[in-house]
Amino acid sequence: MLALLLAVAAPPGVAPGFTDSAPPVAVFARPKHDAPLDPAIAQLVVARLIQLHLLDSPAEAGDPAKTADAIKGFQAGVGLRQTGVLDRKTLAMLAL
Repeated sequence: MLALLLAVAAPPGVAPGFTDSAPPVAVFARPKHDAPLDPAIAQLVVARLIQLHLLDSPAEAGDPAKTADAIKGFQAGVGLRQTGVLDRKTLAMLAL
């Protein structure tokens, strides 16, 4: 079964709309399957989960349990199996 690995990583550059003082962004990966997401994509995922009211703030993305719950909530809303893993289907459904 796939596991969700959350690691906090600061993006190498500041993306448009973000400041240097922004909190770290969660990076999602499936160990032994995928490399971690690009930090810019991770920021978009977190922003989308906040937009959908599944996370309250970017800081919450640093908590693996809250992030997994947010992903499960999204998966439930779009009819996917609720794994809490940011897999390819879930990422595609986020419509970034």
